[in-house]
Amino acid sequence: MDLNQFLPDLERLEADGAIVLLKWDGKRKKLKKTVMISKPAMEYLFRRDTDDLENTILEAIADYDEHCNTDLT
Repeated sequence: MDLNQFLPDLERLEADGAIVLLKWDGKRKKLKKTVMISKPAMEYLFRRDTDDLENTILEAIADYDEHCNTDLT
């Protein structure tokens, strides 16, 4: 997996005022990764612990776009 593929979308969210957090927790046996996207101005929060980082990032971006009505053009 190449996380660079997600950078344009994550930077778009950042420019829109979102906070993006990707965390790896080596002490856990499963669900070792956490994806969190928040937008305090809208009280929006997406947070999920996962072992499938790529699909969870895609879900998080889609959820943000759906709930925060960002301009996708």
